[in-house]
Amino acid sequence: MGHFAMSIAKPVTESMTELMTESISLPVDTPTSPAFWRHHLMLPAICFLLAVSLIELFHLDIALGQWLFRLEGGVDGWPLRNAWLTEKLIHVGGRNLVILLGVIVLSLLGLSYRKPALKAYRRGLAFLFMSVLSSVLLVRLGKSLVHLDCPWHLKIFGGSADYFSLFSGQFDADSPGQCFPAGHSSGGYAWVALYFFALAYGPRFRWIGLGFGLLLGLTFGIAQQLRGAHFISHDVWTLTISWFSALTWYYALFLRRRQALSASPALQTAS
Repeated sequence: MGHFAMSIAKPVTESMTELMTESISLPVDTPTSPAFWRHHLMLPAICFLLAVSLIELFHLDIALGQWLFRLEGGVDGWPLRNAWLTEKLIHVGGRNLVILLGVIVLSLLGLSYRKPALKAYRRGLAFLFMSVLSSVLLVRLGKSLVHLDCPWHLKIFGGSADYFSLFSGQFDADSPGQCFPAGHSSGGYAWVALYFFALAYGPRFRWIGLGFGLLLGLTFGIAQQLRGAHFISHDVWTLTISWFSALTWYYALFLRRRQALSASPALQTAS
């Protein structure tokens, strides 16, 4: 058991340098054209800015929050906050599912050092683990730095805190905060990294990977909004962080090395 644990820990603690420098042999030609950056960098950035602008301009956080609150028949709180479906199944169960998925990826990464069949996917598994971990940690960092309240903290929803938007430049120093971006949905949206994993190894499956991450994130996010834990803007920011985290790691572990190989005939020969 101890030997197996060490085989899992080794990829994370000792092999990242190797993964950054070893040669790449991908089944498909990795896209490095301007079109790739238009589709994966510029278009998502524009969609994010448009979504955030519309939410702020039309006060969609409060509008949607009030609609959900009335829909649940809430008076002094959110009736679905402690419901079995939203709290036990989707919140607690969803968190355990994300942990399980992370353990599976990490285990496969460890086994890639012992199983030749998995060696070709070692870089991709490292990418997937680091991308998901980075997304969750970045959202966690944001929650500790930006002191915005959950809907259930606010006076308009039966709480005790005043509402401030992200762009107001104000916050209640005495409020609990720690609600922005959306932490639970980050465990779902982080798996949009599967899009880039598939892009590297089987591009025809990339939309399935993207769909899985979006569906998991939406499920977590909607459940949290029904519980009064988050506004819709919190999830928009979380999805954006997750996407650009995955794009950054994809560039670092795939595109940059491939560009170096393409630019250097000597490296191609050595590889």
